[in-house]
Amino acid sequence: MATPSSSRSWTICINSSSCVSSRPTCLLRASEPPGYVHASSVFAALLLTTLSQDRPLLQWIGEADAYLAELLWLEGRGKYSQGICKCGADGMYRCDDCRDARLYCQACLVAAHVAHPVHRVQQWKTDHFSRVALKSLGLRVQLGHEAGETCLNPVPCWGGDFVLLDVAGTHELHVDYCGCESALPHHLQLLRARWFPATSVNPKTAATFGLLEMFHTLSGQSKVSAFGYYATLSRRTDNTGTSPPKDRYHAFLIMVREWRHLKMMKRAGRANDVGGIKATQLGECAVHCPACPQPGKNIPLLPSHEDPASKSPHSPSWLRRLFLALDANFRLKRKKVSSDEVDPGLNHGYAYMVSERVYKTHLAAYDKELVATLSDHCNNHDAVKLATLKNSAGLAATGVVSVDCARHGMKRPCSTGDLQKGERHVNVDFVFQSSLRQNAPEDILASYDVSCIYDKNIDFRFDKYGWDASDHNIEWAIPKFHINAHREHCRANYNLHFIPFACRYDGESIERLWAEFNAAATSTKEMGPGSRRDTLDDIFAHHNWGKVIMLPGYLLNKIKKGVPERNDQVCAFRDYSESLPADVVAAWRTSVEAWEADRTQPNPFFIKRPAITQAAIKRQLTEEDAEALQAGNAIVLHDKFSASGMIIAGVELEELQRRVKSEVRALAIHATDIQRAKLQERQNVLCRRIDAWTEIQQLYMPGTSTYRLRLLSQVEDCYMPHNIPLLLPSAAVSFIPCAPSILLQEWRLRCAQAFDSLSDLRGHIEMRTHLFKFKNRFARGQRANTRAQTIIKQVDAKIDADAERYRAAYAAVQSLRPRVGSSEWQNHLQPLQQADIRHVTEGDEGESEGRRTISWIWRATAAPPVTGDALGGMDQTLRVEWCKARARAHRWTEEVQLLQEEMRRTIAYHEWAAEWWTGRVDQVHLNRPEYREGANAYARRQASLRESLRDFCVKTWRDVQMWVCFSDPTVDGTVSQLQTSSELAGPSVIEPDE
Repeated sequence: MATPSSSRSWTICINSSSCVSSRPTCLLRASEPPGYVHASSVFAALLLTTLSQDRPLLQWIGEADAYLAELLWLEGRGKYSQGICKCGADGMYRCDDCRDARLYCQACLVAAHVAHPVHRVQQWKTDHFSRVALKSLGLRVQLGHEAGETCLNPVPCWGGDFVLLDVAGTHELHVDYCGCESALPHHLQLLRARWFPATSVNPKTAATFGLLEMFHTLSGQSKVSAFGYYATLSRRTDNTGTSPPKDRYHAFLIMVREWRHLKMMKRAGRANDVGGIKATQLGECAVHCPACPQPGKNIPLLPSHEDPASKSPHSPSWLRRLFLALDANFRLKRKKVSSDEVDPGLNHGYAYMVSERVYKTHLAAYDKELVATLSDHCNNHDAVKLATLKNSAGLAATGVVSVDCARHGMKRPCSTGDLQKGERHVNVDFVFQSSLRQNAPEDILASYDVSCIYDKNIDFRFDKYGWDASDHNIEWAIPKFHINAHREHCRANYNLHFIPFACRYDGESIERLWAEFNAAATSTKEMGPGSRRDTLDDIFAHHNWGKVIMLPGYLLNKIKKGVPERNDQVCAFRDYSESLPADVVAAWRTSVEAWEADRTQPNPFFIKRPAITQAAIKRQLTEEDAEALQAGNAIVLHDKFSASGMIIAGVELEELQRRVKSEVRALAIHATDIQRAKLQERQNVLCRRIDAWTEIQQLYMPGTSTYRLRLLSQVEDCYMPHNIPLLLPSAAVSFIPCAPSILLQEWRLRCAQAFDSLSDLRGHIEMRTHLFKFKNRFARGQRANTRAQTIIKQVDAKIDADAERYRAAYAAVQSLRPRVGSSEWQNHLQPLQQADIRHVTEGDEGESEGRRTISWIWRATAAPPVTGDALGGMDQTLRVEWCKARARAHRWTEEVQLLQEEMRRTIAYHEWAAEWWTGRVDQVHLNRPEYREGANAYARRQASLRESLRDFCVKTWRDVQMWVCFSDPTVDGTVSQLQTSSELAGPSVIEPDE
C-alpha cells in the first residue's frame, strides 16, 4: 500500500451524518493517484463500525422510520398481493409462526400444520388480516400415530372442546385419541405427544412441555406467580377482551404442581430406582452444596472409634467444619386458607421443607411445655421478643425458620419449617436437629442472631426431646452485622472475628437469601399448605442449582481476593509484632491462646472504657425518651425519630462528613477510576442520608432548611456532601431558636464525644511514641525504616482524626455553654492546640526535664482511671491492636486454606455424583424395554453433566495452586497448623498445567 507524501493536503469532514450517507469514510483527500488506497480510509471505516457497535441505539435512531415501515409492510400481503396459493387456488391464509409469509388456501394450510397445531393463523378479509383458529379450518390432531397418519378407530375428545396451553397462548383444538387395540390410555397418549394432561381421566385440557418448562424456569428465576403468567397467556391469546379464551387457570395450577414434582423426582434419580417415588427418603431430592463437607461423598467418613470431643482445637480436622446459619423470615407467611386435607403436599420432606407430619407431632408434644421467655442475659432482641408478642391472627404460618449453608448461601435438605407464632425455640430446635441429621459432619460452627440466648439451655432441651447431639461438636457465633446490637460479653465470646478457624465467614448469607426469596412472598402467602411447601421447595431447588453452576467462578474470585489480603495482613501483623518487645508479645500470645481455648478466661480483645462515653449518653437519652412517652409528656413530631434521635443522627453524620472529607483530600491526582467511583459512591450515600435527616431536623428546628439554602448559595463548594452545613443546635443557636431540651441533649452528647476523642487520642499517641522508640533503637537500613515510617504515618492519620473530632466537640460545647448554664466541663476540657498533642513524657519545646509540664490531655478524665491491668493502662491499647491484627492474619490465612479445600471438595463431589448416576443405569422403576432405554439414557446424561462440571472446575482452578504458593507467609509460627492434612484432603486435584 502506498504512503502519502508529507505535502499532501487534507480536508476533514465534521458532518458525520452526511458522510455516512455519501461516503464510507470521513476523511476526504484533495488528490490521490489512481488506485491509491490510504490507510485513513480503512481507519475511518473501522471507526464508524466501532461507534455503531459501542452505541447501537444512536445508530438505530436514524433507522427507526425504516424499521417502522417494515412492521407496517408485514401488516399487508406484501409481495403476495395476488392472493394465489402454490396449488393454484385462491390463497387467503398465512401463519404468523412460520417463516413462510406466503398465502395458502384452506386445504394447503391445514395440511402444512398437521404437526404444528399451536401455530397462529391469519385470514385476509378484503382489506386486512384477522385472527382465525386452525380448529375452525378443519384441523384435527390425531394422537397415538405419527403426524399425518390416519387412525382406523379414532376416539374424539369427550365433549369436543379440548384446550391446549402453549407459550404462544391458549388454543382450542379438535383432538382424536387412538382407539386401536394396542392404544395407550388417553393421558399417556398426550404425554407421548409432549402435552401434559390436567387430569388422568377423560383429559380435556393440557399444556405443552415447552410452556411448563418456561414457567418453571421463570418462576424460579423471577418469582413470577402462576396467576400473573396465566394472565399473560390470556392476553397473548386475546388482548382486546372481545373473545376471551376459556378459563383453565385452576387446571394450569394443577399441571404446574405436578410438573414441578415430577421434575424434582426425575432429577433426584427416583425414576432410576426400583423403589420409585414411594421409596424416597427425607431430603433425598435436595440439590446439595458440592463445596460443603459431606462425609462419604467429598470427605472421608469419620471412623466410628474416633471421638470428636478428643480432637485438638488446632487439629487439621477444622477443615471438616460445616458452617451453618440459622434465621427466621416473617415475610414468608401464609394465611389461614385451605388445609392439608384439601391441599395436600406432594413432597413429604423430600427436599428442603421438613416433614409436616413429624413436625406437627413434635409441636403437639412440646409446644406448650417449652415456651421461650425474655431473658436479661442480653439485650431485648426481636427474635426473642417476637416469640411471645408476634401477632398470628388470620395466619396459619407467621413465617419460616431455616438452617442454611452459610459459606456458599445454599439451602440445606430438611432444614426449613413454618413458624406458628414467632421465633420460638421449639420450632428452631426441630429444624436445627433435622438439618444435623442430613449427613452433617461432626464439627459445626453455627451462627444465629441470638446465639447468646439460644445456646444456653440447648442441651437440656435436646435431652427433653430425646435427641442425642453428642455426635456433633457445635460452636455458636453471632453474625457480624448483628453482633453490635449485643452486650459486651456477647461481643467478646460470640464474635466471628475472634473465633479460631472461623475464616472470613460473616454469618449473614442467610439474610441475603431472604432478600431473594421474599419476592415470592406475595404469591405464597395466598396458597394452601401443600401448594406453598411444594412451591418453596421448587424455588429453593432453582436457587441451589444456580449456586452450583456459579461455584467455579465464585470460589475463584474469592481466592483471587483472599491471597493478596492474606499476604497483606500477615505481613502487617509480623511487622507490628517485630516492633514490640518480644517478652510482651509472648505474654499477649499466651493470653489470647488461653482465651481461645477457654472462653471463661479474660478476653484480650476488649478494655474497659471511661464511664462517660457517647454510647452511654445515647442510651441515657433513649431511656429518657421512653420514660417521657410512658408519662405522656413527650413532644412527638415524627413517628420514628425523637429530638434526641435527631441529634444523635446529626452527630454521626458530622463524623461521616469528616471521614469523607479526609478521603477527598487523600485522593491522588492520578487516582484510578475504581478509586474515584468508590469515593463517589460514599459521597452519594452521605448525600442521601443528609437529605433524609434534614427533613426530620426541620420538624424539631423550624427554619433550618431556609437558612441552609441561604448558606449553600453563598459559600463555594457547599454543594459537596461533606461540606453541607448540618446546622445542629450548637451551630445554629445564634440564628434559629431551639428548645432548651434539645440544647441540653446535644450538650451532653458533645461532652461525651469530647471525652471519647481524648481517650482515643491518648491511645494513639501512646502507640506512636512506642513506634518511634522502636524505630530509633532497632530499625536499620532503608527497608526497615520504610516499614516503620509507614506504620507511623497511619497512626498519625488517626491522631489527626481524633484531634479534629475533639475540636468540633469542644466548639459545640463552648457554643452551648451560655444557653445550658453548666461550667463543669471547664474543669476537664480545654482548647486543643497542636503543642498539646504530645506524650505524657514529653514537655513543651525548649523545656528541661526539671521544668517539664504534662499536657492537659493526660489529666482530663471522665471517670477515675482504669487500673489493675498487668501490662499497664496505656499498653492495653497496644495489646488490643496486636490481638486484632493477629486475628485478621489468622482469619485470612484460614480463608485461603479453606477455599482450597472447598475447591477440592467440589471436584470430588461432582466425581462422586457422576459415579452415582452411572450406578443408576439399569435401575429403572418400571422394568420394561421402552422405559429402560430412556432411563439409562437419562442416567448417562446426568453422569456426563457431572463430569463436565468436574472438568470445568479443574480447568477454572488449574492455576490456583501456583497462585496460592506464590507467596505464603507464616502467621505467628502457626501456619503449619492450618495446612490441609494429606489424610483428610487426599491428593490435590487442583494442579497447574505442565
